[in-house]
Amino acid sequence: MKTYMIYIVLVLMVVQVRAQEEVSTTVIKLKDLITHAADSYPNEEPQQIYLLIETGASGISSDHRFFLEQGVQLLLKRLQPEDKVAIGTYGGSNMTIVSYTEASNASHILSELQKIYTIKNQDTNKDGIDMAYQFAKNYYTEASENKVIMMRNDQVAGQAIVANITEEKEGKHKKTREERKEAGKSYKLGGARAITALSM
Repeated sequence: MKTYMIYIVLVLMVVQVRAQEEVSTTVIKLKDLITHAADSYPNEEPQQIYLLIETGASGISSDHRFFLEQGVQLLLKRLQPEDKVAIGTYGGSNMTIVSYTEASNASHILSELQKIYTIKNQDTNKDGIDMAYQFAKNYYTEASENKVIMMRNDQVAGQAIVANITEEKEGKHKKTREERKEAGKSYKLGGARAITALSM
């Protein structure tokens, strides 16, 4: 009986560890989103991405607004239509703005993104980072690579950020982009040629 109980405890511990490894993390500066989208996508694995944007009391500057909007737009072009994107904030406001939506519905995502400029200092008692990971885990999909892309805003000062960097999952049984391509699905690269001038 004692051995059986130890086995159950060990199984529960393994399940908890696996739950922490289900969502991977990438931390970038907000102004680097365009470059990140161009360099990292398209990806072989189906994607489910939570874009987590740092906000301050003064909101997002016009310079960063350009990088955010153009970066999200490029990312959506480089993802497969069935890949999903959610958007949330942390810092000055802590909330999920866009629930997981397929990249093919880019117009809806970009329209909802505009809400980020009107929300200020909402839900400051909550932790936007914790909310994002909880949201990502609640909607975790085994068939996709689940990740949080945390975007630091270098105009927001005095906030300590701790990212939960996790290991990539092993042994996933998924169709790669190449396999889907061979099955007859289109594979687009999106408009990356505007990156050269912006990166300089």
